[in-house]
Amino acid sequence: MSDASSPAGRPVQFLFVCVSRQAEGPPATELSEDEVRKEHRAYLQDLHDRGLLYGSGPQRDSSGTDHGGGIHVLQNVDDIDTAREIAAREPFIREGFRTLEVFAGRRVWFAP
Repeated sequence: MSDASSPAGRPVQFLFVCVSRQAEGPPATELSEDEVRKEHRAYLQDLHDRGLLYGSGPQRDSSGTDHGGGIHVLQNVDDIDTAREIAAREPFIREGFRTLEVFAGRRVWFAP
């Protein structure tokens, strides 16, 4: 049976949207926010280089207001538990600056 979201030759794929928000209270770390930001960028670059990061960015609205968190979308990950494990290692989350929520969605393929 044909699946409209998976045209012939296209694999079923899930994307995982990882939303981080500013944590309440001070983080329990000795690292500065600048040190964590440097690790954060290296971590996301590594995910991209490994083909796991579909995209990422800060939570900012169209006026440029920063909402104190970030969003990154993972691809080529087997399941939501693995996505949570990967996202939990992101330095801002790992060091307690941010909280994490992960949402799964099935990727829909469109014909060219």
